[in-house]
Amino acid sequence: MTIKIFAALGIAAIVLGGCNAAHTTTTKVNTPVLAYAFTMYTDGSCWAWEPPEVSIETAPTHGRVTHALVKHPLKLPGDKCDGKIVDYRVSLYTPNSGFRGQDRLTLKYDGIRNDGGGRFVTSKDVVIDVK
Repeated sequence: MTIKIFAALGIAAIVLGGCNAAHTTTTKVNTPVLAYAFTMYTDGSCWAWEPPEVSIETAPTHGRVTHALVKHPLKLPGDKCDGKIVDYRVSLYTPNSGFRGQDRLTLKYDGIRNDGGGRFVTSKDVVIDVK
């Protein structure tokens, strides 16, 4: 059974323990943006469990980050799990008033493995371009 982490609300699926390439997103001045979203599910059965807890490992310099747990469908065109509603841990970035430029942050995830392997901790670097 393969366990997958699904990130950025349908943008990419990676095998647990995969690379930590920085995720980049863009927003307009004074406009909040989804910085990153994280969910976990089993590939074979589409069974999802609670996504890991998230904390800020490195805070942004020019904005703030808030977190929420939301329900959202998986977006995996052609996959049998496409459309299954799962819980996502989302992080929303809000730039400081009037800020334009680039901001960076690192999110830390601490979760439970579904394979009986205990817990895992991983991080994700996020770059926000504010135009």
